[in-house]
Amino acid sequence: MKKVLILSFLINFCFLFSQSKSFIYQLKFKPNSTKDSIAKEIFILDVKEGRSVFRTLKEKTADSTSQVSNKISFFTTSFKDFKSVSKDLKTKKIKKFITNFQKLFTIKIEDELIWEIANETKEIAGMKTQKATTNYGGRNWIAWFTNEIPLQEGPYIFHGLPGLITEISDVQNNFSFSLVQIRNSDGKLYEKENSLAISWKQYQKLAKDYYADPTREINGKNSGSPVLMKWVDEQGNEVNPNFKEMNEKEQKEIRLNNNPIELNHIIAY
Repeated sequence: MKKVLILSFLINFCFLFSQSKSFIYQLKFKPNSTKDSIAKEIFILDVKEGRSVFRTLKEKTADSTSQVSNKISFFTTSFKDFKSVSKDLKTKKIKKFITNFQKLFTIKIEDELIWEIANETKEIAGMKTQKATTNYGGRNWIAWFTNEIPLQEGPYIFHGLPGLITEISDVQNNFSFSLVQIRNSDGKLYEKENSLAISWKQYQKLAKDYYADPTREINGKNSGSPVLMKWVDEQGNEVNPNFKEMNEKEQKEIRLNNNPIELNHIIAY
């Protein structure tokens, strides 16, 4: 019977990885740590030969289209951390992406994840998983991994366990990643290109500069070439935007939703 179970596992494993796979995670998080409101996002983790990209489904679609059309894959009028990450576990290079209007930045993640593996186990999505804990970004994390999928991978920056991370959350439940689906993929990573590397110190300066004038890229104050935009109301009539009011509204949103994963790099606005 034991030999039959082992053979069955090997057959299932070979079938599972006979094609390239993508791992779909749901992120539940609190934009404001002092409130109970929960936001949700769906991310996809693509893995290929020791490299991976973690991003939203919308981002992957944009990145794949960009590689075909050679056009920019993102367009925002704000400073955003979309929680996108690329990993190269062979070279131990991990970086997260930040977008600022039409500029793409990367921050190198140099934190070493030191895992403590516990004996506690539970079943998740029909797979046996095991508990592990670590610290990252000024938060303590609890993870559940399965060696039924022997990839040292996981959502966001998390990696290094002897099996895929199926769930991970900080102990305060501000952020919780859960594996919700495994699907076939075309085996291509569609990695983000043309990014500018910055430090955490530079990141804080960019964030504070954006906070000081959130509409600077569209209000004509930027020393570069501002985007020419036509502003209309709901009826299609051209209007003059109140940039002061828009700035104050965005600044309020930034202050209220200032709960980054990297709590040790939180910015005091």
